Amino acid sequence: MRALAAVFAREIFARRLVFPVALAAGFMPLLVSLANGWSKPGGAEMRLLAALVVAAAFSLAFALLFGGSVIASETSEKRMSFSFSRPLPAGAIWGGKLLAVLVLTLVPGVLALVPALLFAPSTRARDLFGFEVIPWQAALAALVVAFFFILGSHAVVTIARLRSPWVALDLLLAPALVLLASVFLLSLVRDAYFTAFHSGTSDLLAPLFTGFAAALFVALAAASYAQVAAGRTDARRAHGAFSVVLWGILGTATAALGGFAWWSASARATDLASVKGGVLAAPQGSWTTVGGPLRGGRGYGMFLFDAVGGRSVRIRSVSLAFSANGARAAWGEGRFGFFERGRRSELYVADLASARAVETGIECGLWSRVALSPSGRRLATLDGNTLAAYDVTRPDKPQQLAAFRLEGEARHAAFVDEDVIRLFPRFYNAKRKDVAPASLEITELSLPSKKSSVTGRFERETLPFLRLSADGRLFVGVVEKRLTLHDGRTGALLATLSEDLESPKMRFLSGGRMVLAGVADGKAILKIFLESERAPSHLVDLGAAAGVVLGAEVAPGRIAVSLNPFRSNDDRSRRAWKIAFVDVATGAVSPGPDGLVPADRFSSWFSPTLSPAEAGSAASMLFLDANGRLVRLDPATGAQTVLLGRSK
Repeated sequence: MRALAAVFAREIFARRLVFPVALAAGFMPLLVSLANGWSKPGGAEMRLLAALVVAAAFSLAFALLFGGSVIASETSEKRMSFSFSRPLPAGAIWGGKLLAVLVLTLVPGVLALVPALLFAPSTRARDLFGFEVIPWQAALAALVVAFFFILGSHAVVTIARLRSPWVALDLLLAPALVLLASVFLLSLVRDAYFTAFHSGTSDLLAPLFTGFAAALFVALAAASYAQVAAGRTDARRAHGAFSVVLWGILGTATAALGGFAWWSASARATDLASVKGGVLAAPQGSWTTVGGPLRGGRGYGMFLFDAVGGRSVRIRSVSLAFSANGARAAWGEGRFGFFERGRRSELYVADLASARAVETGIECGLWSRVALSPSGRRLATLDGNTLAAYDVTRPDKPQQLAAFRLEGEARHAAFVDEDVIRLFPRFYNAKRKDVAPASLEITELSLPSKKSSVTGRFERETLPFLRLSADGRLFVGVVEKRLTLHDGRTGALLATLSEDLESPKMRFLSGGRMVLAGVADGKAILKIFLESERAPSHLVDLGAAAGVVLGAEVAPGRIAVSLNPFRSNDDRSRRAWKIAFVDVATGAVSPGPDGLVPADRFSSWFSPTLSPAEAGSAASMLFLDANGRLVRLDPATGAQTVLLGRSK
């Protein structure tokens, strides 16, 4: 300890003049303020801000100057032999010099602040231009920044001045590791951005950057110590020890970062800790979209998931479309990179039979809407006021079929068949004053003729929230308690199916039947419509409930309905769901297992097109339990199979 103190005192004494110089510089902001008007509004804040700039400049300059001179320059100029000629251990020499540089960096900065602090109210010192300054946090940040600048300056001077053959290794590894670390961090930042978008917070980046910064700090500190301990007075040996330790630690840290980035990027749907939000099921087959937090602190993941085969494809998208035959899916992923300036997306098409996604090379806006034709061989993108259609029979070589310039906004597109695309309004708030008249129209676009025609129009005052039936023949519209049926081409009102149910939900069933569910007077009500009928053939009272979710047709003529006594969406509510199975032909009700809710409960928000009726499909039997696990339910036996998520 005495040896360390002796080295420290020597370094401080040799550079003692920096302290009065820094203190004298601290009076400069006061003199400038006095000359320009001491009592001007905001004068105290301006003096303190100017003092902070002066203090930061002094500390930065001294960190760079002394950090690069006390060890590296002394070794290069053979002055390190003075310290080793005494009976001093290498640790004391290294620690004393480093501690002295830290004091020579921070204390002048504090001295440059003292005059301004003496003439500034304490509240001004703690609240600068609306930002609260907490002393201990500011001191800790200054300490960490000073250490990095000191050690970084030492590393640069060591490489530049020791004139050793080791510089070749330095110049090779430095850019290589920076490039690799940047690529790995970019991948993780992309996932963290996606996590923040879906969950509102991201716990992925802070530990990563903190850990990598800690590794850099340890590498610089350990390398500088090795330089003193192993190199002593020999410049070449000192440089060699420094390089081996520095790049050894940083190389290991970069490899660990790369391993974590690969592990995070290789996540599969089976790595989901739980399924959050809703599930969008393909119109046919067993594929769905699922998303939620990943195990192991890997952020948020979204996947195409095969509920039968267990296969998955990772996607990073806010919009996805399935083809009507369930053979393909398409989505856009935001372009993410150092040189990306616009919010653009690249379109992907996945062949669900092979579970293989292909980048098409088609570029569109980040918030573009995507639609697939019934066969999945054609794709349309609605990007602002432009709709473009492509032949994606070979997704890697798409061919543009047509492009249309449109009027209006906030419309959705759906293929009616392979050659016709229908545009229709789908506003969340259609009563705003800035809605353009063209935005309320139904427009059909012909790909063979490349012509468009307006086939119908809605009124803004009565425009419902619309979804198109899978075959394109009908619209289903909802405005508060009113659920209506419209012609799919003209928008003409065909029937009012309900006017008394809160938050009504509807599904088309096999055989041309329809079912509608909602809450009226504290009871869950189910209305069943047989083929071509506009009046319900059965009105089923399911009992007391505050919320109801209409499930799919789990078997021909049998639907699942979940009831909840609470309106909230808290843990109590998630555990209170009760399933009832209803026979469409008779209206008979039989109870199912508790605690399950249909997985695709929010699909009406995800897709503008209603799924076609496919009774008994794998997707129709998917439910979420209270722990957020995706469960396949056997309606015949009540057996539950957990597909995704873990027990809590």
